[in-house]
Amino acid sequence: MKSPPPLLTILILTGLAVRLVLAPYSAGSDLAQFYGFAETMLEHGACFYSYADGIGHIREGWPYPWPYVYGPVLAYLLALIRRLVGGSVEAFWSDGNYYVYVDSTWALSVKLFFILADALVALLLYRMLMLRGEKKALFLTALYYLNPMTIYVSSIYGMFDGLALLLFLLGLYLSTLKENLSHALYGFTLAVKYTLLFPALVSVWDALLTGRGAVKKLALFLLGVSLPFLPLLLLCPSSLRSVPELMGGISIGYALPIPYSLNGVSSLATYFHQTRGAETLTLLEHWYVPAAILLSLVFVRHSFEGNLLVSSSLAYVVFVATFWRVNPQYLAPLVAFLVLIASCGRGFPSSLALGTAIYAGFWPIMQPASFWFHVHLKNPNWEMVHLVDSLTLRIFEDEPYVAYSLGLTVLLYLIVLTSTIPHLKTLKTWLSNRLGVGA
Repeated sequence: MKSPPPLLTILILTGLAVRLVLAPYSAGSDLAQFYGFAETMLEHGACFYSYADGIGHIREGWPYPWPYVYGPVLAYLLALIRRLVGGSVEAFWSDGNYYVYVDSTWALSVKLFFILADALVALLLYRMLMLRGEKKALFLTALYYLNPMTIYVSSIYGMFDGLALLLFLLGLYLSTLKENLSHALYGFTLAVKYTLLFPALVSVWDALLTGRGAVKKLALFLLGVSLPFLPLLLLCPSSLRSVPELMGGISIGYALPIPYSLNGVSSLATYFHQTRGAETLTLLEHWYVPAAILLSLVFVRHSFEGNLLVSSSLAYVVFVATFWRVNPQYLAPLVAFLVLIASCGRGFPSSLALGTAIYAGFWPIMQPASFWFHVHLKNPNWEMVHLVDSLTLRIFEDEPYVAYSLGLTVLLYLIVLTSTIPHLKTLKTWLSNRLGVGA
């Protein structure tokens, strides 16, 4: 096997070093909640989802009443980590304030899986981009792996979007090798996190377009989705009744806090509601209307182009551009998909995707990111807190974040529209020929 080029090795080692320096000294709120999820999985096993709605969070030992809204893969992983390393979480009220402290052993152990996923995604991206030349592959891989957003998500806050991304990209890579197993991976991804639903739908559309072999591909897709649920179905089928409601996520509401809302429409609507009392919730409640329109355009493009790499990437861009609640962690997969669009496209859409991938990385720099280096740790490393403060802008006002999210949403709309609108002419010609009418 050919050894990796020295620059790739340096890139991976640099990215790992940065992540491993930051990871032991920070923890996001979800890591504390993950500990509760792990405890519930270990205690109730296959009946996990019967206790996943957050209503009995105090009884279950969860620090927050947030429900478990994911497929079972994460719960399995968290239970395994909990069994292997132990750890603890403390949650209590004192002088009217609520404190949640995470054991650093637990936080780091969970983050290591996310950091490993980051590294594997980078290697996979490089492998997929090699056809565009080694220099371009290295540059675009670095744009993902050294992007402040991807570093923030996995090693500062600690979120698992990179795991779902890794599985989906592996499916894309296998599809280039004509492996039907790729569709099983697309399905399995949804059992990790629902945020890759739009790319998964494009993969289903791709299977239907192939004609011969479509039934096999769809069967593998469904197998991938259902396999992680199989132990629960066999051992505690009643617990699965609550899964559809849980998977629906939280009820639609104003996107607070505004600095953590990265959809421009939602952020602006929430800002006007907060500052002027305007009733703008309907804009968030009907997020699916532009989503359906833009996703339809992606389907049309794929019908004529057939490039699953670009079409699935555009589908994720549609999700981030339109979903009513875009959390910061959703931008880590976005950067990877933008890199793929930049590598495969030509002209303005490619340049736009490249610029947007860079733009996405500004959000962690705007943030007072040092907050996560002390809020959940009993004995913070204050030198690290001050170091992070010196490297970030520490913006607390809402207005700059509204502007940032608006800019991001506009850029994402432009990427989708400039990549798909030209194919409507092809659709018109195709329809004219089918109907026997001159174009």
